[in-house]
Amino acid sequence: MKVLGLVLPTLLLLTTPVMAVEYQGKNIDDTKLAAKAYYAATGGVYNVQVRFKQNRATIYFDGGYQTTIQLQHRVLNDPSNIQGFGRLGQIPVNRVFSIGLIYDNSFVGETQPSKPPLEGLWRISLNEEDFNNFIEKGQSNNRPEELGK
Repeated sequence: MKVLGLVLPTLLLLTTPVMAVEYQGKNIDDTKLAAKAYYAATGGVYNVQVRFKQNRATIYFDGGYQTTIQLQHRVLNDPSNIQGFGRLGQIPVNRVFSIGLIYDNSFVGETQPSKPPLEGLWRISLNEEDFNNFIEKGQSNNRPEELGK
């Protein structure tokens, strides 16, 4: 009976579906795609590459910098308007908490004016040609060896 108590939960964990980022029913997780990313905190638009994983997107900048954001929606309807939240230097743990190298003392009696509510907003617009190539042929214009970066 004890064995059944151990085996049953393990089987349930193994059969839990993986929630991947999708576009028109196609899984686009683990593919690095060219994009432009707008960051509300700086007002800047950056040429980047983006890799999706479950409900997150890792944004890769020139020079080797990267940040990970939590996507607002796991199913993408418009590849030119993908929204998510995250701050540079922070990695989201769940919808409320993130960890990282940038100290934020806003919960410890900060006396400065509060930050804009959409400061951590990112809007990603995938490169149309690269994305369409991936959807049609199953491959990105980015070379496979770049995926390890």
